[in-house]
Amino acid sequence: MTQRVSRRILIALFMSTLHLSSGCVADSPPIVIHEEKPLSVWLKFDPSSGTGHSHPATISSDQLAVILRGVGVQVRDNIAGFGMFASKTGSPAFLSTEVTVLAPFLAQAFAKASPKDMVTFYLVTPDLARGDLVTSGGLFLRGRHLYVILANAHSSKFSVQYENASAIDTRDQPLLPIARYRFSAAFTPQEAWIPNNQVRGNDGYDRYFDESKLVVVDLDRLPEMIEKDRRPNPTASRP
Repeated sequence: MTQRVSRRILIALFMSTLHLSSGCVADSPPIVIHEEKPLSVWLKFDPSSGTGHSHPATISSDQLAVILRGVGVQVRDNIAGFGMFASKTGSPAFLSTEVTVLAPFLAQAFAKASPKDMVTFYLVTPDLARGDLVTSGGLFLRGRHLYVILANAHSSKFSVQYENASAIDTRDQPLLPIARYRFSAAFTPQEAWIPNNQVRGNDGYDRYFDESKLVVVDLDRLPEMIEKDRRPNPTASRP
């Protein structure tokens, strides 16, 4: 009798361990890089990582700052024929102060990320007129292509789309848009911005549900374009 009970206990423990091990990857808590309001930066398991992202990766905070400054948003209603900041509704996705704070933590996150991780961020910026505004999303690297998902860009926690009577707290879901289809993401310089249809299915990622909030940056083209922008214009001093 004792042997039977012991055997049952062992089997139960084995099944419990097997269940936990099968779910621990998907249910594992995020790795905290920075957790001090108003900014949170984590490494989160990415179920859509496919063959694996190119992590860990060395991307400097200066390079990430250039990328963050290059990301812009455009109101969705004015999308026809848009280029970066092509209409009066175009604006940077990140304020200069936000870039300064966020870029170093993103660099730390990429250095610690595994091939199955996504670097995520959640930033709250106070606004006197609209209250707390949320900018959040995720980044990952595939080869030399840096994917930037901008789920929210200075989005109000009081979403008109969902008629919220109280503020939405989505800090634990940085890829969840507070209001969907309100804006599209863009990038400048455009020479470093890769159209989504050129990488879809080639880099081994599962497409984001709203690709208008996804920009893909070619890191190899970016330094060349930055250097080109820094060069003095020889015609500038001509009459």
